[in-house]
Amino acid sequence: MDVLQQYGWLVVMVVAIVIEALSLGLTSIWFAAGALVAWLVSLVVDSFAVQLTVFLVVSLVLVVGIRPFAVKGLKIGRHRTNADALVGQEGFVLKPIEPLTATGQVKVGAQIWTAISDESLVEGQKVIVQEIQGVKLRVTSVNKEES
Repeated sequence: MDVLQQYGWLVVMVVAIVIEALSLGLTSIWFAAGALVAWLVSLVVDSFAVQLTVFLVVSLVLVVGIRPFAVKGLKIGRHRTNADALVGQEGFVLKPIEPLTATGQVKVGAQIWTAISDESLVEGQKVIVQEIQGVKLRVTSVNKEES
């Protein structure tokens, strides 16, 4: 058994863990796991081609099979703000909103926001927040939501 190969897989594993610790993006941890399995295989099988194949297969399966669920579950790369809580909330129009000018205002809770919409909305009309685009709320009529 080639001791250099065994230490090589351990080095790859440690480097991948260090990169993961620095990036926190769930990108290289899968390669650390692949290197760990390849190291275990290197204790039994002397063929570097077999070890490399195991490393690549395990890493690929983890990246493709588990990473999307882990990213979604841990919400990696997504910074939520208090403003996100506005989505789905109801408010009312303070200044009329026209689709072409986008100069209207709405009040949601105790806050007044500049708002845009794909429909004409009149003062006093109830609206629901669809999304936040920069510093503006995209809103639609509550009546439209119900139908």
